[in-house]
Amino acid sequence: MGSERTLLGCCASPDGKPGKTGWFHRGLRMDSDRRSRYRGSSQGVGGDRRMRVLMHVRPDWRELPGGDLVQLQRWTVWLRRLGHEVIVSDQAEPDLRNIDLVHFHNLARAYALWPALEHCRRAGVPRVLTPLYWPTDEFDRIGRPGLASRIAHWLPDDWRGRLKSAARSIRAPGQRRALLREVWLGPRTLTRRFLSGFDALIANSQAEAAELGRLLDVLPSTYLAPSGVDAFFWSSDSKLWAEERQPILQAGKAHQSAEELGSAEQYVDVAHKAGVLCVARFDPQKAQHRLIEALRPMDVQLTLAGPDNPNYPAYRRYCQQLAGPRVTILSRRSSVELKRLYTGCKVFALCSWYEISALSGLEAACSGARVVMTNRGGWREYGSELAWYADPADLGSIRRAVEAALQAPATPPLRERVLASFTWEQSARALVQAYDRALAAPRQAA
Repeated sequence: MGSERTLLGCCASPDGKPGKTGWFHRGLRMDSDRRSRYRGSSQGVGGDRRMRVLMHVRPDWRELPGGDLVQLQRWTVWLRRLGHEVIVSDQAEPDLRNIDLVHFHNLARAYALWPALEHCRRAGVPRVLTPLYWPTDEFDRIGRPGLASRIAHWLPDDWRGRLKSAARSIRAPGQRRALLREVWLGPRTLTRRFLSGFDALIANSQAEAAELGRLLDVLPSTYLAPSGVDAFFWSSDSKLWAEERQPILQAGKAHQSAEELGSAEQYVDVAHKAGVLCVARFDPQKAQHRLIEALRPMDVQLTLAGPDNPNYPAYRRYCQQLAGPRVTILSRRSSVELKRLYTGCKVFALCSWYEISALSGLEAACSGARVVMTNRGGWREYGSELAWYADPADLGSIRRAVEAALQAPATPPLRERVLASFTWEQSARALVQAYDRALAAPRQAA
């Protein structure tokens, strides 16, 4: 199934040694007033110093929900449970008085986050970024179905990126000015300048940290805080279910209340598990069409569930055109329905062109499914040798991995591994350690 790799809660670099993703700091400067205030604050849970953190949300969060927002929301809830004060803002110039640290998310939105980053730099406030990064070159060249892939295949990487930014500026007029900066500079140049503005990076996996190390000769110090799995998929505490999903912005909406989520007795393992399930937004990067094609020769039911990506409104229809009689395509499902789907499937498969941490894979693992995951990204550090891995560029690889998982016995150790290391509480504690190290280190000049 795959050799085991350990995902550490917080470390200097992928190999644990100083280096370009390690303990290197540029333009050293000590912000003594801010640091003394931080060290003199009251204690949070577990002996950690109480911090006042500003979580910065990308400005298009209302229009484009995603896994980065789920992670930000869960971290906010658990940091507060651990005794820290967290303010959430999507403003370009948030109030930074008495803020110990500002936490940004999602390197792919660098163009939109740039004004807020500059505001924080001018104020001299420590800044960290959770990049959620994986290179998209392979997906752009060969992963997009139809004409788009054939055109992209022949374009140089930089021009392909500029073209994508120009297209986004048409679809998102509110972000046009920011996107035109990316068109002018080029995505790679903008990304490198953006990364150099942070005191530290907080990656979700060692694999992600290694990819980040290829972007710059010298990165800010990089620490690890893995993603987590919702308590709804493993705990019987319905109050915790609802608390973990409480809204953090005025226009936010909790998924379901405790009453709507029901009680633990509703969710029991079904006696007979059957079929293959994929839960993800409908998006060429998630490669549902590849999964349909790979499993077509097999006598197995395939269920695909997820919302549409507004950037790819025709992709669901494309998958429907490919689907045969053994394929069921569903829209976005509630958490209650997802849990039933996870519990009822024999294999969960997500053979994307890349995955940072694949939250749905963690949810499926906690529900007792065997997991087939893409071999691009960091999920091997979560699933270790207890999952199966497939090459999204090879339909045979996808088919063989799913066949192996269908024929194998259930893998309870995968659930145990996830619960032992990858709940949101454990993730938040690793995040606090990363904050501690980032605040204790010398800082670059503003």
